[in-house]
Amino acid sequence: MDHCRSLPMATEDVKWADHLVFSVASKMFAMFDVDDRSTRFRFKCDDDDFDALCEREEIAPSSHIGRYGWVNIDRADVLPMEEARALLTKSHRLVVGGLSKKKQREILGETQDAH
Repeated sequence: MDHCRSLPMATEDVKWADHLVFSVASKMFAMFDVDDRSTRFRFKCDDDDFDALCEREEIAPSSHIGRYGWVNIDRADVLPMEEARALLTKSHRLVVGGLSKKKQREILGETQDAH
């Protein structure tokens, strides 16, 4: 979760009473169960990662949002920490990439070249 908090302009809030949701520009990119004993989490991924991840044990399309490229990780130890961080970063970038160019520059801290 700390990694999600470190991503540019990421926000967090609790939705549906038991999900800690990370968003950028009000678009969700990751979700964690609030239950202290749970290590389950979900995130958005591209088509290639979605297919490859869903072939692994204890990783499956997320119910209700799997059709939008979300996967469900049943236990945090299913993915090595570095891979999980990379996939969460990719999820954030995927969501940012779907925003307007102006909003992307704002989030990523880029400026337009003056002509």
